[in-house]
Amino acid sequence: MDPKETLVAARRTKLRLEALMERRSWHEQMQQCHSGGGSESLSRLQQALDRQIDEAVRQEQAAMRQIEALADPRQREVLCYRYLNGWKWKEIAVRMGYSPDWVKHMHADAIRTMEMLKDDEIR
Repeated sequence: MDPKETLVAARRTKLRLEALMERRSWHEQMQQCHSGGGSESLSRLQQALDRQIDEAVRQEQAAMRQIEALADPRQREVLCYRYLNGWKWKEIAVRMGYSPDWVKHMHADAIRTMEMLKDDEIR
């Protein structure tokens, strides 16, 4: 998987993690409401959700390690805002005090740098 695909996957993972956490909370509430029948099946659902949450967290951590490998803090910031927070280019530009075009330029540089870092790991 190339670096950009990894970052897009990290964004999807973060969204999935948020949804899973909501489901987990709902299931915990349901388990509290049911004091008898059905609590075993709710417990199995809870365990399955916990496993999915653990996997989503591992994927997000892997993406963060790749982002943190970048030397330029501005590149790291752009990637975090874009992929982990899901911000639009204009939102990132306003937050960072740059034009949207400059933010996209930093993004492209960050992706190229990540590709070079990945190529260095392979060698």
